[in-house]
Amino acid sequence: MKTRYSLLALLFFCLLSQFSNGQQKAASALIFGNQQYLNRTNTYDLAFENSLFVQQNNPWNPHNEARKKMVESELNFYRQLSATSIPSTGLDYDVKYHRLELRINPDTSIGKYIKGKVTTYFTTTISNFSLLQFDFATPLTCDSVYYHGVKLSAGNIIRPIDLIEISLPVISSIGTLDSVAIYYQGVPPTVPGFSNGTGYVNAKHNGSQNYTYTLSEPYSAYTWWPCKSFVVNDKADSLDVIVSTPVGFKTAGNGTLISETTVGSNVITYWKHRYPISAYQVCTSVANFVQYPAVPTIVNIGGTPMPYYNYLFPETNTVAAHGALDKTALMLTTFSSKFGDYPFKNEKYGHYSFGFGGGMEHNTFSGMHPGTYDQTGDWDIIAHELGHQWFGANVTCGSWREIWINESFATFAEAICAEFAPSVSSGQTGASWRGYHKSQAIYSGNQSQSIYVSDTSSIYSIFTPAVYVYERGAMVIYMLRTLLGDAKFFQAIQNYQYDPLLKNGNAVTADVQRHMEAVSGLDLSSFFNQWIYNTGFANYNSAGWNNAGTKIVLQLPQTTQYSALSHFDMPVAVRIQGGVGDTTIIVYDKGGVIYYDDNGVLSSSGSNIVQYDLSFVPTTVTFDAFNQVLANGSFTKNPGLSTLSSNFVKFSGNKKKLDVNLWWNVDNTIDLFSFDVERSIDGIAFETIGKIGAQLTPAQTNFSFIDRNCPMQDSYYRIKLNQKKGNSIYTKTIVINNSAANNYSVTPNPASDFFILKAMKSVSRINVKIYDGSGKLMRQLTNKKFDSNSSLQVSVSDMVAGNYYVEIQDVATGNSTTKIVIIK
Repeated sequence: MKTRYSLLALLFFCLLSQFSNGQQKAASALIFGNQQYLNRTNTYDLAFENSLFVQQNNPWNPHNEARKKMVESELNFYRQLSATSIPSTGLDYDVKYHRLELRINPDTSIGKYIKGKVTTYFTTTISNFSLLQFDFATPLTCDSVYYHGVKLSAGNIIRPIDLIEISLPVISSIGTLDSVAIYYQGVPPTVPGFSNGTGYVNAKHNGSQNYTYTLSEPYSAYTWWPCKSFVVNDKADSLDVIVSTPVGFKTAGNGTLISETTVGSNVITYWKHRYPISAYQVCTSVANFVQYPAVPTIVNIGGTPMPYYNYLFPETNTVAAHGALDKTALMLTTFSSKFGDYPFKNEKYGHYSFGFGGGMEHNTFSGMHPGTYDQTGDWDIIAHELGHQWFGANVTCGSWREIWINESFATFAEAICAEFAPSVSSGQTGASWRGYHKSQAIYSGNQSQSIYVSDTSSIYSIFTPAVYVYERGAMVIYMLRTLLGDAKFFQAIQNYQYDPLLKNGNAVTADVQRHMEAVSGLDLSSFFNQWIYNTGFANYNSAGWNNAGTKIVLQLPQTTQYSALSHFDMPVAVRIQGGVGDTTIIVYDKGGVIYYDDNGVLSSSGSNIVQYDLSFVPTTVTFDAFNQVLANGSFTKNPGLSTLSSNFVKFSGNKKKLDVNLWWNVDNTIDLFSFDVERSIDGIAFETIGKIGAQLTPAQTNFSFIDRNCPMQDSYYRIKLNQKKGNSIYTKTIVINNSAANNYSVTPNPASDFFILKAMKSVSRINVKIYDGSGKLMRQLTNKKFDSNSSLQVSVSDMVAGNYYVEIQDVATGNSTTKIVIIK
C-alpha cells in the first residue's frame, strides 16, 4: 500500500438490489444465474476442489507453528484495546481454499450491498476440533451454513460481535480436511481509517458512474466476507472468485480470468488464483472498466510468457496514462532480475482503477488511483505496488507489527527501479531517490517511533506516521546492501524469496536477518536489534581525514541523535576524489571499531581509524555522497592524523597438526615499533597472544609466529602494527579452521523447537553446551553416550529467537562449536 497524499483517500461505497431476508428464500435466491454458470462446462475447476481431499493428514508446518505464540500475542493485544470487536484466533485450523460467489450491483438504489456464498476448506491443527470461527461483521446476515451438503440448524450457529461460530461434529484427528459453505447478505460496515474508512466501498467516478471496490488491509476483509481477517499468516492455498453483476460492468480480481459469461441481463465473471493468498489481499472491483491494452502485453519472465494488462475507467484511458502504465513491463523484468522471477508469472500482472488515493497491492492485480498514472512521469507508486508482489504478496509479513517486511522492501524497490531501469523514473536516479527517503528518515519530526510497530490496533496505528515502515525501513535495507555488496545482497534477497519456509508464506524480522547472515557469514544481531527496534540515527559530524601522498587515513567517531542508544552498528560510505581518481570506500562501524568491508568480508582496524592505499592523491572526502546510510556526517582534513609509512603487503596462515603458523611482511619498518599477534574465537573480541619487535634486524621485512595453543574451533587472527608515534593499525582478519565441527551435524538450522545432533564418525561420550550471542550459557547436557549410529535431540522451544552457539565437547577430538539460528 502506498498513498501519494498526506491523508489516504479511501472512498468506499456499494449498491445492490434488495434481496429477501428469509433464510431458505435467500439461499435459493443466491443462485442468481450462478448455478447455470457453474453447470456450464469448463467454467469452474471442480476437479481442483475435489483434489483438496487428497491432502488430508498433512502435517502442520513447523515454521508456522513457531509463529503461533507471536500471532496469539498480537491478537490478545488487539482484544485488550477493542471493547467491541474480538477477532477469532484461528490458530486451531489452517485455511486451504476459498470460493467466493458474489452478487454485486453498483447501480442498486438501496445503498451498498453484497450477497454471496463463501465456501472454505480447512485442515484441523488440533485434535477433537468442533468449533469453527470466522471473523464476520455483525451487520452482515448469515442466511444459512451448509456442512457436507446439509443445512445446519440455527443452534449450530452463534454470532458474537463481528464473529461467526459454527459448531461441527467433533473432528478427532489433526490434519483432517473439511469444509463449510456460508450464505450471507447485507450492507458491509465501514471500518474507520483515514478518509472514509476501509472495507467494501461504493463510489462514483467521472461524476456519476457508480462502481464498487474493496480494500481490506489490514483488518477489513471481515466486513464483506467471512474469513480469518485478523490472522495475516494463514494464507489460503488458492482462491476462486465468481461475481454476478449487471451487463455493462467488468469485474477485477486476483489470478487468471477464466471466463466472462452473459446470462440474461447479468455477466458472470470467474477469476481463478492458484497461489497462496492472505485474506486482506483478496480483492474485487466492479466498474465500467475498459481494458488497456486490449490485447495484453506479453512479458517474458524467466522464459515464461505472462500477460500484462489494466482495467481503467473510460475517462482515464488516455495517452498519458498509457505512457505511465507501459513502464510496468520493464519494471517486471528489472525486479525479476534482482529479486527472482515475478512470483505469479503463471497468471498475470496488472492494475485496476479504484478510489484509494494511492495504490494497494493485491496478488496479481494492484488497485491504483487514477491520479497515480495520469501523467507520463508517474512511476514511483506503480513501482512500489509491483515491488509488493515479491514483498507482501509472495512473502508476507507474519505479523502486522512487522509490516516493514512489506512496506520497507516495496519502498526500497522504488530506488532499485530508478537505479536499474532509469528510463522509467522520470530523471530520478537511485541515489536521488534514496536521498528523498533519507531526508524523510532523518527529519527531526520523524524520530518518535521504531520501524517495529508496537501498536497494531488499527490502520492508523500501523500506517501513521508512514515514514517509519516506509522510508526509514528502506534506508535500513539500503545499509544491508551497502554492507554486503550487490552480489551477496541480491543473492540473499533471492534466497529469501525462494526459501521453502517463506515462499508463498510469511516472514518475520528474524527471517530477513537469517538470510542476510547466511550469505554474508556475518553476525547481524546487533544491527537488526538496533535499527529495527529503536529510534534515531547516527552522526559522524566530526569525522576527519589526512593523507601522505596516496595513503589516506580516516577517523570516524560516531554520536547518536534522537535515540536511547549510544551507538549504531552500521556501514559507512566514504567517497574519495582527487585529480582523475574517484572511489567510494565502505567500512563497517561495529561498537565504535571500524572494520574494512570488502563486499561483506570484514577485517578489523582495531579502532575508529582506518588507512587505505589509493592509486591517486586524495583532495576531497565526502560522507555518504550517494545516500546509502542512515546517518549525517562531514569530513574535515586533520593534519594531526598521521599515516603509517610502511605498506602492509601480506598476512596469511595455516594449520599444521595442532599448531597455527602465521606469516606477514611489510615493505619497511621505519616508523614501526612492534607487532601484536591477536586471536579471537568469534571475530569480535580479540586477545593478544604474542608480541614481536618490528626492527629485530635493520633489513627485516618478513615476520612469523606459531600459535601452539589454538582452540579446537574456528579461530580468527590479526596483526596489530604499532607505530613509534603511538598510533596503530590492523591487518585484515584471517580465519583458521581448527575445529572438530565436521565430526557432527546439527539440523535443522534454523531451528524452532529442537535440533538434532548426529555424529559423523565414531565417538564415545560428549558434553553439549548452548551459549547465546553474548556468551551466556543457556543449556548444558553432560556425559551423553554417543556414537555414529545415534542422534541426540536437544530442545530449544523455550529459547527466544536469535543467534546461538552449540559447543560439543568430545574428549577424543576436542571442542567443536557450531552457530545455530533459532526462529519463533
